[in-house]
Amino acid sequence: MRSQAFLLSSWAALTLAAPSTTNNYGHFDPSDIIERDVAIIGGGAAGTHASISLKDKGKSVIVIEKKDRIGGHAETYIDSATGTPIDMGVIIFHNLTIVRDYFARFDVPLITLGSDAGSGSDSVSANYDLRTGKEVNITSPSQADTAAAFANYTQFLSKYPRLNDGMFLPSPVPDDLVLPFGKFAKKYGIEAALPTMYNYNPGLGDILTVPMIENQRVWGQSLVQQLSGGFLTTAHHNTSELYSKAQAELLAASSLLLSSQVLDSERCDDGITLVVSTPKGRKLVRARKLLITIPPRLNFLAPFDLSKNERSIFAKLIDAGYYTSILRNTGLPDNLSIANARPDTPYNLPSLPSVYSIGSTDVPGLKLAYYGTPRSPATFPLPDKKVKADILAAFKTLQRANPGAFNQTEPEFVAYSSHAPFYLQARPEDTKKGFYGEMYKLQGGRSTYWTGASWRAQDSSDIWRFTEEEVLPGLVEGL
Repeated sequence: MRSQAFLLSSWAALTLAAPSTTNNYGHFDPSDIIERDVAIIGGGAAGTHASISLKDKGKSVIVIEKKDRIGGHAETYIDSATGTPIDMGVIIFHNLTIVRDYFARFDVPLITLGSDAGSGSDSVSANYDLRTGKEVNITSPSQADTAAAFANYTQFLSKYPRLNDGMFLPSPVPDDLVLPFGKFAKKYGIEAALPTMYNYNPGLGDILTVPMIENQRVWGQSLVQQLSGGFLTTAHHNTSELYSKAQAELLAASSLLLSSQVLDSERCDDGITLVVSTPKGRKLVRARKLLITIPPRLNFLAPFDLSKNERSIFAKLIDAGYYTSILRNTGLPDNLSIANARPDTPYNLPSLPSVYSIGSTDVPGLKLAYYGTPRSPATFPLPDKKVKADILAAFKTLQRANPGAFNQTEPEFVAYSSHAPFYLQARPEDTKKGFYGEMYKLQGGRSTYWTGASWRAQDSSDIWRFTEEEVLPGLVEGL
């Protein structure tokens, strides 16, 4: 410990014990010191919901977000000519009380997905092999076969009820939970459900080789139920509306630092200290508890004084790349939506990396394009330059193969977003050795709690539920 420890009388007035420190933080002006009950790293789905929930529970918070906005993967492009919003990130939600209440708190109306004429609902869907640009004839499973497959799947899930709450795996981990999902689908007669699962769960990596438990993270019992009950979406087709209202509230309460990053930290059993770079200079944040919601990649967590055990656990994670974009001048009809399909592969799924699909929008001349990569140990599996080039090449391939149907134009990006690293997950051999149990044991250590997609699912609804039911009760205790 260095000779000068930093103590504040105002901190003492809050009856907060100052954590032991190996750094000299005494040079901060009092006006640059922020004291809160909880510091939250990341303003995505998890961090924003947690901050509002804690605020409603009477706790003081400070959210530290590296971007100039909150919302994470909830991204909305607003067309400058028409003012029409296009959601290019998160679009659908589960019909759950926690979801309805959250949107209602900010007076953001929800509707059942497809119940109005928005978001390209009048589009025509077709299957094209984007390697050749040719349309392919794909026979989809019947509704009856798909329903029977999901019934079989639900029956299997019923053996492990805690999997709907998080990655609470039995010990020892059954072999079925780490089977490649393609083999699992054959074993349990759910092959007819696989195309639907693939379409609703992009960014996972190769669904046929990924372990069953990783696909199940999103495809739990709750999501299966939405197939019959109906997903929710925002009435204005603008998911970012929720986050813009939350951002305004947090800023008004001096509870949000945008364009800011942690430079140094100290985490102790009796509190945490953070040095944060902000547009207004460095700030010192002192809090009783810390909630980290960003992807737990070692390079992202470098400023957080990781223990040897934390490093060992997080080093095992792998991820995939997922990218969303909006383009103009594509040459495709406005009402045409395309799924990338191959006639020579199981379930007609394309090989990754590639474009998943091309979607219609409510703005004439604009198309959505989604792209994914296989799983990778790299934080960023592909450079953005490569992804953009592949997306443009897909449109040009379609044009060349269909000269009479598609116009020969030069596609241009209107908006592009990398969601990498996406879908952090464990290798099957590590899962069998109890990886997720060890990761969950980190909760509460040195006043630090963890949540986000890496801890639950790449699904906002389940992230909110997991955070509220599994993480915040322990965090709030003692505040």
